[in-house]
Amino acid sequence: MEVSVALEVLLLLAASMWPCTNNMYVKVACSLDWMMVQVVPHTYSGHQYILAEELHLGSGCPATRIETYAYHFVYLVSDCGIRAQVVSENILLLRSELYYNPRDLHCHRQTIPLQCSTSRKSVWLTPVSADDIRLDPSPFIADFKATPEELGLLCSD
Repeated sequence: MEVSVALEVLLLLAASMWPCTNNMYVKVACSLDWMMVQVVPHTYSGHQYILAEELHLGSGCPATRIETYAYHFVYLVSDCGIRAQVVSENILLLRSELYYNPRDLHCHRQTIPLQCSTSRKSVWLTPVSADDIRLDPSPFIADFKATPEELGLLCSD
């Protein structure tokens, strides 16, 4: 009898912990100026729906756009405590955290580390000389000359 009761308690404990397994799908993208985070508001198991107010980026920044199937956090790299680290001459690493503070008292607060790297080289920022500009060859015949008949300038009697 004691073994079955202990087993039931363990199963109940495991079942009560199951909804708290917050394996969220988080996608991170960045540029020199922006960090963009997208969160799918349900867990892989599909047992729990995460509310937008339970999530914030870095130093307390809420979702900037809320959709039914995704929450978006789009912030300047100078906001929300986002940290930038120069990795090499051309690579910049951006770091932050996504904080999940569930309303369910049985679940614990979680911190999801985020990072994204971006190139510091940009075609828009690199000085270009006239010699560097290469135009594709024209698909038109360069020495084509239309006759007056082809242009419709001659009237036939």
